[in-house]
Amino acid sequence: MKRLQLSALSCLALLATSNAANADLIISEVVDGTLPGGTPKWVELTNTGTSSIDLSAYSFGNMNNGGTNLGGGAAAVLAGNLGAGESYVIGYDSDNDPFNAVYGFDADFLMGGTFINGDDVLILFLGAATGDGSDASIVDVYGVIGVDGTNQEWEYTDGYSYRLGTSSNNGVWDATDWFIAGFNSLEEGCGGDDACETINLQTLTTPGTHGGGGSSCGVAFCAGDQGTCPCGNGNGGDPGSGCANGSNAQGAALNSSGSCSIAAADLTLSASGLVAGQPGLYFQGNNAINGGAGNPFGDGLRCAGGAVIRLQVAFADSSGASATNIDIGAKGGVAAGDIKRYQIWYRDPNTSPCGGQFNLSNGIEVTWGA
Repeated sequence: MKRLQLSALSCLALLATSNAANADLIISEVVDGTLPGGTPKWVELTNTGTSSIDLSAYSFGNMNNGGTNLGGGAAAVLAGNLGAGESYVIGYDSDNDPFNAVYGFDADFLMGGTFINGDDVLILFLGAATGDGSDASIVDVYGVIGVDGTNQEWEYTDGYSYRLGTSSNNGVWDATDWFIAGFNSLEEGCGGDDACETINLQTLTTPGTHGGGGSSCGVAFCAGDQGTCPCGNGNGGDPGSGCANGSNAQGAALNSSGSCSIAAADLTLSASGLVAGQPGLYFQGNNAINGGAGNPFGDGLRCAGGAVIRLQVAFADSSGASATNIDIGAKGGVAAGDIKRYQIWYRDPNTSPCGGQFNLSNGIEVTWGA
């Protein structure tokens, strides 16, 4: 693949801007598809900052099977500009057919073949990296360089992972910054059926709109885990919902749609799995409580806290769903670059599992842009 040749002057320019760039561009999702030929394989990058990023200053590559040199001898130099809050999909296929057949649109960039499996390290560089990558700066990494990912905590074979945090790691892997679905997670419940696995890909992964757990620009966190829910009322392992309630064994799922742009004012919070006919309070907080794991509160987990702002009360309809219809950024008084956390706190008066009479959804983390 054609390599970008950097002059001494452009190298100095990259060094001058590297601190700001490194903080903003992250690897936000990785997927090892399970359809014939192990497709589609792809990686998502997201600009978490408030300014556009020139992707031609970056390259992306992989190190395979515990090796310490880049596959093919070099990372691929990227192209285009990535706006604030936007995501960019790198497809590891020779053409867009496998990806488009699942998601209905093309990846933004193709690596030219299926050069990775779920045990390979993925690396984002500032500069055009070759060889062992020492001629460029590591911005972000998925996995541990020099380690074969088989049976490691970060393995994504026939599975997927998405980013929980919003800052790049400069080459130091931290599993707590990711939701890792694990080995064979995209085959779960399918018994090898391609149609079923396609549905798994479409419902569990979100290319182009960073927000694991079904969110658009928000990132789901603080799921209702069996061990942390107040009376063992876990949600069955769903990464995008709260503790089980009296009406829904998977709890209430908080999602977002629209953008994280203050000017666009189109972010909507919505919840499903609530108790029909009961009120719920959508609220905003500054902090992710207990490191994002939450603390027991009623029948659920309090995940968002600190300078809490009440956004809107909405009643669940007959299907147990509700949504906001206000300008969330204005109501919450947010500024560009702010990271805010959101939840819905709702009534569960009759059949609440723990007797607390109320429950909460999972949390959503939003990094606001201009």
